[in-house]
Amino acid sequence: MSRYSYKTISFVIPTIGRQSLEDTLESIKPWSGDEILVIQNDPKRHVGIYGNAERQEGVNRAVCDFIAFIDDDDAYTPGAREVMNDAIIQSSGNKPILFRMQYPNGRILWRKRWVKNGNVGTPMILVPNNKEMLPEWDIRHRWGDFHFINRWKWPKKDIIWRGEVIALLGHNDDKYDNNWTYSEWKRRLASMG
Repeated sequence: MSRYSYKTISFVIPTIGRQSLEDTLESIKPWSGDEILVIQNDPKRHVGIYGNAERQEGVNRAVCDFIAFIDDDDAYTPGAREVMNDAIIQSSGNKPILFRMQYPNGRILWRKRWVKNGNVGTPMILVPNNKEMLPEWDIRHRWGDFHFINRWKWPKKDIIWRGEVIALLGHNDDKYDNNWTYSEWKRRLASMG
């Protein structure tokens, strides 16, 4: 494939040095011109919630046409790069795209096509590398992925919602995998700020 027949992707991976990073990297299958930006967590430099400052650093450094985000304990599904390319072509190459992601227990997000906390996540994002349209990642908030999507400058109606699962998460969603009562779950959320 020639350089001009597809858009390139910067894959941004925040890491705390998990062994699973090797599997994450292996799952990417980059095409010519793509870049992989592994950003090591430095608690002295990146104060706040792990991952968000590293993602922001990745956005700042990204040079490809699009940016994708994945964590060091997640992996892309086989053929994800081809699915991303098809979605870019079908969106005319200038709109944000949200795919689906799957937890180990089988739970899949997104469930409905709406930007809502708990319905969107970092590994489903594929966004044009247009710095003027992208907000800063909120380094203080645990749900930085929701805040990032909710604050970008593209209208919500421009989001391309794709049904393909492109990422398998390395952890389950605690909200659905612990035997917590609803009131205990609400208490835990409140304690996280």
